[in-house]
Amino acid sequence: MGGAARRRVVAVLAGLVLVAGAALVVYRVFAPGEVLAEPTSSYPAAPTARPPAVLGTLPAAPLIVDGRLRVIADKRQVRADGPVDSRYLNTPYWSFRRWPAELIGVVAAGGTVVTRWSDGEIVGLDPRTGRDVWRTKGQKPMIPAYAGRRTGAQTVYAPTGLFVSGDTVVVAGATGTRAYDAATGAESWQTPAAACPAGSPDPTGFSTADGRVAVLRACDTAVRLFDVESGGAGGTIDVPAKAVLEPLDCAGPRTACAGVRVDAGAQRGAWLLAGGETRPAGRADDAGGSSARLAQPGAFLVGGLAVAVDGTAVTATDDSGQRWQRDLGPGATILAAAQGRVHLLTADRDLVTLDATTGAEISRFRYTYFAEKTDWVPGYSYASGGYLLTERLDEVAAQDDADYYFDPQPVILAKI
Repeated sequence: MGGAARRRVVAVLAGLVLVAGAALVVYRVFAPGEVLAEPTSSYPAAPTARPPAVLGTLPAAPLIVDGRLRVIADKRQVRADGPVDSRYLNTPYWSFRRWPAELIGVVAAGGTVVTRWSDGEIVGLDPRTGRDVWRTKGQKPMIPAYAGRRTGAQTVYAPTGLFVSGDTVVVAGATGTRAYDAATGAESWQTPAAACPAGSPDPTGFSTADGRVAVLRACDTAVRLFDVESGGAGGTIDVPAKAVLEPLDCAGPRTACAGVRVDAGAQRGAWLLAGGETRPAGRADDAGGSSARLAQPGAFLVGGLAVAVDGTAVTATDDSGQRWQRDLGPGATILAAAQGRVHLLTADRDLVTLDATTGAEISRFRYTYFAEKTDWVPGYSYASGGYLLTERLDEVAAQDDADYYFDPQPVILAKI
């Protein structure tokens, strides 16, 4: 073989080696896998007592876990930081990443952070370490894609098909509903359901304060309720097509709720859920009383009272009539109502917290961070453990996150 031929062979072999090496690098980078960044510091301490006030702004919407961690959702990652009252988003205490799966939902139950992924995997994580303590293969979501946008708010505050009741996690999928023990991942029960047409959204729902879980599938004409312990039938609520469920008086995001409003445009109604029973609480066309109020958009149920903004005042009513009224001027909005308190945003951007039983003012302060503008629209609001987080939006119809959110730090955090 001549010198020129040898050089050509060597060049070809060298090229093959480079291609093989590049292929190996690509495989290592893009091959399915998981990465856990374990804690390198001590578990965040419980926050100290402080007066009500704005604490800071964050780029993402956290779920508060164990009163010490803020758990945040990204497209392919769930991560935690702390302490919960930090004015900034800190270096992750731990993070758990999967590739190429996308994160569908995150809930916290019984001391476990439970994550659901686009490939059907359900993984329970220890909040103190981020390590997986169990995992199981569930049904793939109908729409296997992350829906949390930049803040992850929907993924942690309203995940589709993922609900919590006590120490039980319930997953509603394409052909049925299954319940798992939050500590071990052991399946408790499952109930079948006929498959909806391809492309349908995943089921929505919530858990009730009386130990049931409600599931609404896109192709169903009724909300089905199940006993969370056994999976047995727990009642139904007939709904119009394309109805949207708005859980009321919940202890956590869509968790342990005492009622629900069903909104289907011109058709709206409300139901109370207690003692294993489902009681109609009025329609939007009813006259007077708390029943009609609960059916109206923007009304909240808290402590058995229907609380709503009526003109320039916020008013609380029950079946016997008006219990209290407080004038806040025009343009007030209820952000959240939980644990006996109502949190309202005034037109002047004051955050006002009222006692739900009496209407007495508990606190009031400016709901802005330093000299920020105030022309934002409230998105998701989440109250937990004495804190309120509100997602701030700019153009609510915008497809681009840069226009959709108020600014790069769109989530405002306050002690309440």
